Amino acid sequence: MKPDKSIMPQRARVVVPPRPKFTAKRRLAIFMAHGGRCGICGLKIHGDAYDIEHRIARAISANDADDNLYPAHRGCHATKTPQDRKDIAKAQRLAGETCTGEPARKLKGRGFGSVSRGFDGKIKLTKKAARTQAANDGPASSSNREVGQ
Repeated sequence: MKPDKSIMPQRARVVVPPRPKFTAKRRLAIFMAHGGRCGICGLKIHGDAYDIEHRIARAISANDADDNLYPAHRGCHATKTPQDRKDIAKAQRLAGETCTGEPARKLKGRGFGSVSRGFDGKIKLTKKAARTQAANDGPASSSNREVGQ
C-alpha cells in the first residue's frame, strides 16, 4: 500500500553549476575537519586512497560547501553512489523533470492468439477467429471447427 504523501521533500528545479576542482589544500582541509575518518563507515582512512563525497547529492542540492562534503573510502563511496542515483531520479520525478513534453504512450501487449486448447486437449480456433474465418469463407463453414481438419 502506497503512503498518501511522499517522504521525499518537494523541491524547486535545481540548476547544478559545473563541478568544481578540489585543490589539494581543500581536500586536506576537508580530510582534517573530519579527523581523517570515512564519513560513511567511520573507519580511519590510511594513505591517499579516498574520495570527497557529498552528504546530500550534488544533483539534488547543488551544494559544494565544505559542510556538505566529507572524505570517504573509495569502496564506501562506490556502495553509496547507487543509492544517490536512486534519490536523484526520485527527486527529478517528483519535480516533473523527466519525460517533459513527451506524450503518454500506451503499453503494447502481446494480444490474444487465434487458437486455444480445449479441455479435451485439441487445439481449436477462438470464437473471434472462427467468426472472422466464417465471414471470409461464407455460410458453409462451422464456427467451432478444429484447426488442421
